[in-house]
Amino acid sequence: MTKKANIIGAGILGLAYAKALAEKGYEVTVFERSQQAQGSSIRNFGMIWPIGQNSSGYLQRAMRTREIWLEICHKANIWFSNNGSIQILQNELEIELAEQFYQSENKNRDGLSLFNRQQLMEKIPHASPNAVGAIFSNTEMVVESREAIRQIPVYLSANYTINFHFNTAITTCSPGKVATHTGAIFEADICILASGYETQLLYADIFNAAPITISSLNMFRTTPISSNIPSICGGLSFLHYPAYKVCESLPDYNDLCLQQYPALIENGIHLLISQNHTGQLTIGDSHHYGNYHEPFREDNIDDLIMDYMFELIKPETFKISQRWTGQYLKMTNGKGEWFAEIEDGVFLANGPGGAGMTLGWGMAEETIANL
Repeated sequence: MTKKANIIGAGILGLAYAKALAEKGYEVTVFERSQQAQGSSIRNFGMIWPIGQNSSGYLQRAMRTREIWLEICHKANIWFSNNGSIQILQNELEIELAEQFYQSENKNRDGLSLFNRQQLMEKIPHASPNAVGAIFSNTEMVVESREAIRQIPVYLSANYTINFHFNTAITTCSPGKVATHTGAIFEADICILASGYETQLLYADIFNAAPITISSLNMFRTTPISSNIPSICGGLSFLHYPAYKVCESLPDYNDLCLQQYPALIENGIHLLISQNHTGQLTIGDSHHYGNYHEPFREDNIDDLIMDYMFELIKPETFKISQRWTGQYLKMTNGKGEWFAEIEDGVFLANGPGGAGMTLGWGMAEETIANL
């Protein structure tokens, strides 16, 4: 008899678990309360970002996720850019950190290079005079998440035993079945909750007691620029990603940034820039943590992000076309995933933080390997 699986949520994790379970022989049904995905899976940079993952942690998961993204993009005719990433450096201490990172990680990562200013200018013609060098990595890629996350269900339903039910809210979830807002019952051997907010609604006690917080972040998008550029980050990313914990001078850099960029540190700002197929730049971001966030957006946060960006690059044209906020769950216990059986056959899948696009496909494969 064919095994069945119900999945709640059609964001990146819901799609990843649907594919992984279908490949294990399950007949999969995915429920999405909205007409199409509209949460954090589409409110992001579209970056697949292995450079940020620790080689002793989730780097291999990130590389497996990248491999799956490439496969799906080719087969489903989804746009992607494979231009890699540039971390722009603007002082001697950042150069020192880059050299420490390279010496430690070069053996673990293919395509890692240190650039001088001339090499940087060849990749980023808009680099500012402050930019003195860079770390280049060729493993990073970009998809247009707003389109890709909504195209993938079409591909999955055409190529796997996966059925999607959009505009369908799940009102109850229990071992062996779920009930929709219309009263329809769908039975299955297992259920995967792949949306944090459904977890809050269906299993409020578990959600409220979990070691999690919600990160709220500011992002914006520009009108197109003419140059085709890799994804960009800056020196502040040394303080944000676990990959850089191998750098011995990190405490000194943290002290420097507290003096030089106190407002950026206070608001959890580090620069990320990605470019989509139209030439638009997606720019961010900030990080404010807590289980409740006011719905009002502070313009000064965007100003801080842009001021730091202009220290690193100066695009020939720069006009903001869109602004938005994103939210995602983040573990407070240092873990990069939240996968747990919360009832018999009911599994909760969440918690990769802001790295869902980078880790999602690999997380799904690894966590269900023994089901």
